[in-house]
Amino acid sequence: MGDPCKVVIVGPLAPLATGFHTYLTTLGYSPDSTSNQLQLVAHLSRWMDVQGLSIREISDHVINSFFAERRLRYHNFHTSRALTAFTGFLRSIGIERTADPPPTFSAQEAILSRFEHYLVTERAQRGTTVLNYLNQVRPFLEWRVGHNGSDWASMSIVNVTDYLLFRGATQSAGSIRLAATALRAFFRWLFLERIIDQPVATGIGPVAYSPYKGLPKFLNTSQIDALLAGPSTREVQPLRSQALLLIMVRMGLRAREVQDLTLDDIDWHSGTIRVLGKAGHVELVPLPVDAGAAIVDYLTRTRPASPDRHIFLQVPGPHGPLARGPISQMVTVRASRTDIGSRIGAHRLRHSLATKVLDSGGTLTEASQILRHSSPSTTVIYAKVHLADLRSLVKPWPVAAEQKSLGSRP
Repeated sequence: MGDPCKVVIVGPLAPLATGFHTYLTTLGYSPDSTSNQLQLVAHLSRWMDVQGLSIREISDHVINSFFAERRLRYHNFHTSRALTAFTGFLRSIGIERTADPPPTFSAQEAILSRFEHYLVTERAQRGTTVLNYLNQVRPFLEWRVGHNGSDWASMSIVNVTDYLLFRGATQSAGSIRLAATALRAFFRWLFLERIIDQPVATGIGPVAYSPYKGLPKFLNTSQIDALLAGPSTREVQPLRSQALLLIMVRMGLRAREVQDLTLDDIDWHSGTIRVLGKAGHVELVPLPVDAGAAIVDYLTRTRPASPDRHIFLQVPGPHGPLARGPISQMVTVRASRTDIGSRIGAHRLRHSLATKVLDSGGTLTEASQILRHSSPSTTVIYAKVHLADLRSLVKPWPVAAEQKSLGSRP
């Protein structure tokens, strides 16, 4: 383990060493992480000394130049994100860094930036949805520029159709459906902003695609029991993992919804928890007893001390909210230590809850309410695994019935 007190910083950043050390400790960084951060700043300070740069000259361009050179010799801490804590420290003590000149945006990026602002401020879309839309619209704009230039006012339904046909030659119907959905929203915005004078969005029809071709993948009761059998001593935070699993198994929350949960969302008196779902919908969901007990166990025994109000925090410090990626990865790792066999993620637990409701005699409406689906049609896919009801719809095969009749003759 590194010792922060043994890190020596020379050069223009030397006067900030003690303050930065204290700042990291306050944020909850472990001694080892603190040592790593100080060593990185020591490297930056030596590099700045050679370049003849002062503290206030640490612009984003300077930081990127430092990491470009660092990547030639080091394999860790090789992007500007590694200095996020240090730049935050500079802001906290009032040091204003030199600002880089405003970036020059291409025509495509400029209009995408405006579209992004619309999605966030007026449509209240979540970050993942916004990113998905931008990732679908960006290649269309690049394709359009390559074929017809950047005169956005002249875009028509012909451009959209040609582009979707171009993608459809090599991509699945599901991918084309996603692109059509994003482009429909984009052209609706273009018309609202009067960038185009025709409602092109109304001409972007549905894509022939069915999400119901296959069966929903789920875990049976014995597999769920194996997953919940007990935390492994090899896990970084076994009590946190157990609480996360119980929330997803019993309540069907998405990994992103678990990530957003805060201490203020739990009403211990009523036994409910407030969940921020898709499209900003907020709902009160009953908190099962075992899931609540697991949360209490984690909060009182192993949750790091932090001013952050999110329930689940990352370790080691800084103790920010645990992201959905590590949440799903935790499920994958826990499942790999059982006999489940296939690789699973957090969403598989949501499918499993829906099928369990149906297997226990529940209706599709009840499954839809538990999963908080905005449309009952989303839940219909689970009817395909409700074997008891499906068997009642099966009629005897005529040939089999005939053979049975023939076999009964003397």
